[in-house]
Amino acid sequence: MIKKTTWLLVLLINSLHIIGQDQALLTINDQKIFKSEFEQIYWKNKKEALATKLDLDEYIQLFINFKLKVLAAEKEGLDTTKKFINEFSSYKIQLEKPYLIDTSINEELMKEAYYRTINEVNASHIMVKLSQNSTPNDTLKAWKKINSIRSSVVNGENTFEDVAQEISDDPSAKTNKGNLGFFNAFKMVYSFEDAAYNTPVGEISKPIRTRFGYHIIKVNALRPAKGRVKTAHIMIATDLDNKEDIELGKKKIQQVYEQIDQNTFEELAQKFSDDRNSARKGGDLGWISSGGNYYKEFEDAIFSLKNDNEISKPFQTPNGWHIVKRIKYEPIGDYNKLKYELKNKIQKDARAQKTRSSFINKLKEEYKYRSYFKVNTVENIINDKSFNYEDVSKNNNINYIQSEILTFTDNKEKYIDFIDYLYKTKSLTKEKLNSESLSKLFTSYSNSCILKYERQQLEKKHPDFKALLKEYRDGILLFEISDQKIWSKAIKDTVGLSEFYEENKNNWMYPARRKVEIFTSNSEKNIKNVCKFKKKGKLKNDSIIKLVNSTNVDAVTSFKTNIINNTDEPVILIDNIQFGINKPQLIKGQWIMINVLEELEPRIKKLEEAEGLIVSAYQDYLEKQWLKNLHEKHQTNINYDVLYSIKNKP
Repeated sequence: MIKKTTWLLVLLINSLHIIGQDQALLTINDQKIFKSEFEQIYWKNKKEALATKLDLDEYIQLFINFKLKVLAAEKEGLDTTKKFINEFSSYKIQLEKPYLIDTSINEELMKEAYYRTINEVNASHIMVKLSQNSTPNDTLKAWKKINSIRSSVVNGENTFEDVAQEISDDPSAKTNKGNLGFFNAFKMVYSFEDAAYNTPVGEISKPIRTRFGYHIIKVNALRPAKGRVKTAHIMIATDLDNKEDIELGKKKIQQVYEQIDQNTFEELAQKFSDDRNSARKGGDLGWISSGGNYYKEFEDAIFSLKNDNEISKPFQTPNGWHIVKRIKYEPIGDYNKLKYELKNKIQKDARAQKTRSSFINKLKEEYKYRSYFKVNTVENIINDKSFNYEDVSKNNNINYIQSEILTFTDNKEKYIDFIDYLYKTKSLTKEKLNSESLSKLFTSYSNSCILKYERQQLEKKHPDFKALLKEYRDGILLFEISDQKIWSKAIKDTVGLSEFYEENKNNWMYPARRKVEIFTSNSEKNIKNVCKFKKKGKLKNDSIIKLVNSTNVDAVTSFKTNIINNTDEPVILIDNIQFGINKPQLIKGQWIMINVLEELEPRIKKLEEAEGLIVSAYQDYLEKQWLKNLHEKHQTNINYDVLYSIKNKP
């Protein structure tokens, strides 16, 4: 097994530490390593806020070993391989993300999302379907239709519910009249959610656009969210259109309900519930939040239960009849508790576009961004008769193509650069290029230019980012070199492993053991019957078990043949048993009879019998030898005054 548990890999997760005033703490050959780098790692791996001399002495040696391994990786060129470059680039992209957002906007969005998490809105909608790639004519047609619908409802010509049922393009409106029930943050697309929470109760929103089309929203109610309940249920499924089936289901669920005092809820769910997915788990449905995807009757029943393990009376939903059990209740956490979760959700949600746009606008101001983009200039270039769509580089002689299209700091982008961007993003086709699409594409292009520049500045602007980036780089190198020198080598080097085993095989011994048959029963009488048949020696074990169980089902609850020693369970048996059939004993509520088949003497384990342990020991050996060699090759010097100046966690 490859051993990947090295202390330093732990540093590649979590918090950042801002570098303070630096002093040289360590010298390896002629290379100085500063106090800040050591502290960055030291405090991440230490829970206590105070540094002790003993701790510092231990960590500095680990740190030196780490630096020597990274140095070895660099000398072997592992930092220039395609695998390393790709992996490091992938990590870098992830590490950059927190530095490429407007944190003030992000905080506002988290507070907004929290409010919408603790408050649920009930809303209805009417939808006019429209694809994301619709033509301008289709878009205008849908826009006029949704406005006409809104006017008819607002003016009292039709009720919202009737219109939703009759003409909404949402199929569910035929039955729910457009009512989506209660929902909270992240349950709907952001633009829809935003409109629902910003429309007063009882009023109808202006038309909004989502990826599904145009909507108008009527807000019916706003209420505090109820939290979530870990729930189990028993369901008797019925046909909603069959009154006789409904009555039969009602009788069945009542019969089940009357058995609750004599049986556990889990047993009844496994036996009677028609929801077989949950029945296998004793009816467990997991966590159910208010404003979720359950019927109102179901949700009301769950949240009406006031205590854990409380069970409801039977009730009906469109699916059938139910009994629910509250297993555990959790209220919604406070803002600080949910902050990290909300932040992660925002990064994956359309809300993230707000933070990105705000951040880019601030960068444009900081870097004195100027745009000279003109749609007609681009159109003139690409409509020139000599324009070459297949090879953009051949268009240098076309008028204006070398003119500046945008500038910021010392960067100057030209029209040819934008044209090249269109070519590389496969946007350079006559069918796609109109005034509206060109303007959107230029916005994307200008944003990508300024973000690319900002990424190049991150290490200069943020010392903590630079330090974290170095940790990831060194961590990847550490893993790669350790894999080559230790982990994979220990597995692939079969000759070396065999030699190591031969030199150290006395470390892997089997103790004195016994090969035994173990019979287990809940009854002393039944286990004695097993003894009786075993002593006669006429029947095989399968026949004995079958015979004993014929008069009492599961009289013998288990049987196994095993090799045991004095470290195995049940421990109390080992010292008392003799060769052959032993007297039954009561152990932890079970009657157990052991038949000792063979006494096994202590012996050395073969390589294949303890390969995992031996490979692990060989890896430790290889690492020690490798580190010894590295220390002999390189000169290290610790500045103990600087080391011991580390006192408290920053």
